[in-house]
Amino acid sequence: MDISKLDKLIKPSGTMAISNKSRELKSQGKPVIGFGAGEPDFPSPEHVVNAAINAASDPKNHKYSPAAGLESLRKVIVETSKQYSGFDVKPNNVIVSNGGKQSILTAFLSTLDDGDEVLIPAPYWTTYPEAVKIAGGNPVFIDTEKDNNFKVTVEQLENAKNSNTKMLVWCSPSNPTGVVYTKEEAEEIYEWVFKNDLWILSDELYEHLVYEGETSPSPAIYDPELKNTIIVNGVSKAYSMTGWRVGWLIANDKVIGLGKKIQSQATSNVSNVSQLAAESALLNGLDVTNEMKIAFNRRRLFATEKINSISNLDVIDSTGAFYLFVDVSHYCSGNNGINSSEELCDWLLENYFIAFVPGEVFGSPGFMRLSYALSDEDLDIGLSRLNEAIDNLNE
Repeated sequence: MDISKLDKLIKPSGTMAISNKSRELKSQGKPVIGFGAGEPDFPSPEHVVNAAINAASDPKNHKYSPAAGLESLRKVIVETSKQYSGFDVKPNNVIVSNGGKQSILTAFLSTLDDGDEVLIPAPYWTTYPEAVKIAGGNPVFIDTEKDNNFKVTVEQLENAKNSNTKMLVWCSPSNPTGVVYTKEEAEEIYEWVFKNDLWILSDELYEHLVYEGETSPSPAIYDPELKNTIIVNGVSKAYSMTGWRVGWLIANDKVIGLGKKIQSQATSNVSNVSQLAAESALLNGLDVTNEMKIAFNRRRLFATEKINSISNLDVIDSTGAFYLFVDVSHYCSGNNGINSSEELCDWLLENYFIAFVPGEVFGSPGFMRLSYALSDEDLDIGLSRLNEAIDNLNE
């Protein structure tokens, strides 16, 4: 018997593939330094761990809870969204999900019908197009320009829009580029979305990780009724809680109503222990986040300077998240037997034990993503290996 046509439509996560290959080499005793993982290298905050211990000790948390999430956590999400992000919603506008990925998939399943098109500026996070396809929609990629820091323009959006267009995926600070749109740039995009009565899915996981200037304003500020706006957020990046699997979806009553039905049939509630750990993270503010930001910014500046000093490599202006998007196109033209950034990343991993994610998985060949969420020592050693590798290619 045949299996679902999805088998031929969707691809596995490219970033996870790099992480898995790195772990395999490490298990063989190879000195791999990974620049691929999209997660902070810090432990989760102590108060988060203590909250989880206390939650696990309470028998009431051993049982099912509401599929949309614990009321206490949803109230805290509302409070912190108003405090940090500047928009006001109600707890009933929130669904707590098993990480941002489930929130994104639930959002697409709640809004898309077969054939609906979703505009996705490239470079893009690898999950967006695959989740669109799972929901029955069609991803439409918009190639942005390096000279414009990979920022999409209203003109590009207008050229890509047609009668099937239903949504724009928006991520600022960006994964994979680390680029942050200015307030004025964001407002221009939002105005276009609202004028055309489209959905905008705003991925705000990195909103607290901005090192120069201000973070982009949320579209929910300009759409207080959430007529067109869906927000995805979570504790994974800003609170170093990737493994706890707690994200959330914020939307209007209709989207949330269908989202609750979907989640009730898919996973029911998120682990109560993880939810209460996330509640502790939010209630304790951004002190831990700001401590991480100091380290991230130091590494960002060091890595930017180091890469720009390597022959024929350069990075765009990255002021957010914890990524640099490195232009390696000079070394992808067939010289030395390397024909793509994917082949270059394989060569670097196999010969120098440094793991980067090739631009192909983000829709931008000729580049590679570097995460600087690793120790200062590993960052230094890994970039020294990259310098050595490039020197050898130039011989």
